[in-house]
Amino acid sequence: MKKSISLGERLKLAAGFVREGAVLADVGTDHGYLPIYLLSSGKIKTAVCSDINSGPLGKAEENVRHSGLLGKVIFKLCSGAQGLSGLGVTDYTVCGMGGELIAEILEASPHLKDESLNFVLQPMTKPEALRSYLWSNGFEIIREGYCLDEGKYYLCINARYTGRVKKYTPFEAYFGEKLHLIGSADEALVGYVKAKMSALRSVIRGKTLGGVECDAERTLYKELCQKFDLPSDGEVL
Repeated sequence: MKKSISLGERLKLAAGFVREGAVLADVGTDHGYLPIYLLSSGKIKTAVCSDINSGPLGKAEENVRHSGLLGKVIFKLCSGAQGLSGLGVTDYTVCGMGGELIAEILEASPHLKDESLNFVLQPMTKPEALRSYLWSNGFEIIREGYCLDEGKYYLCINARYTGRVKKYTPFEAYFGEKLHLIGSADEALVGYVKAKMSALRSVIRGKTLGGVECDAERTLYKELCQKFDLPSDGEVL
């Protein structure tokens, strides 16, 4: 009996940024849910599931087998995207990792600097580190998406390599370039920004109590409040 896969909102957001007819490489595939979902829906042709650990990769293979898709998937035990060149991959998904680790994965694989490739990146932490890396190393952020999944807000970045380095501000690295949508009906974006504000407040309070300098965080917080006429917290400014 074939096993069907349903995704939560976080991975559905990533799935939406994968191109129709893609050959997908899901880096750090874990259980393989994303490629199974995309193959089952017919959105992608074939997939490569890669992971640095044999346990998750074995679980992914088991899930793919139960879904009746074994002939459409290649399994690669490797670090990041290393070892994935020459497989005809058009789209890469890297989800469920910290922004710094995603940046390291991109940096460690020179073959990813290819203008034909589509990147779907979902940092769980430090999105500012990932944006900074992308802009400093010739990648363009095409769009960003936001969602609420089980009480937490998530970000997904769609990027491509152009070779053009972009200048950016600390504010853009931390909050992204899409905040002009803050007044729109995008509730997930508003919720995501509010969550980032809350995290900033916590950092500022913690550093202040510990006697640690936090001028950079105060500046980010103040700029956001001023830019969008949002209520501020006098205790952190």
